[in-house]
Amino acid sequence: MPSTNTLRKTRMTVTISCDVANEIDKIARMKKAPRSQVMEEMLRDGLLKSKKMAIEKDIEAYYLSLTEKEKKEDKDWARIAAESAKRTWDVCSSSLLLRFAV
Repeated sequence: MPSTNTLRKTRMTVTISCDVANEIDKIARMKKAPRSQVMEEMLRDGLLKSKKMAIEKDIEAYYLSLTEKEKKEDKDWARIAAESAKRTWDVCSSSLLLRFAV
């Protein structure tokens, strides 16, 4: 993602409550950053959280929509993947132990 410094900026006018403005000012002073930069970072964080929540909601809806057969298949694949990961981990761990034992 391009740096926020290189993106074209849009000037906006917003009205916010005094307590929110005071908090933004406090953060800006603490960071020694312009108020607009602090607000942009907060908005960007909020947008990312919102997108993440939407993805999580979609994932939940997907899993809730699975049939019993699909759930069983999913569990079987999870078990196979866990066993494979354990075997890989065991082989790697053994190789490391042999290397350091010399």
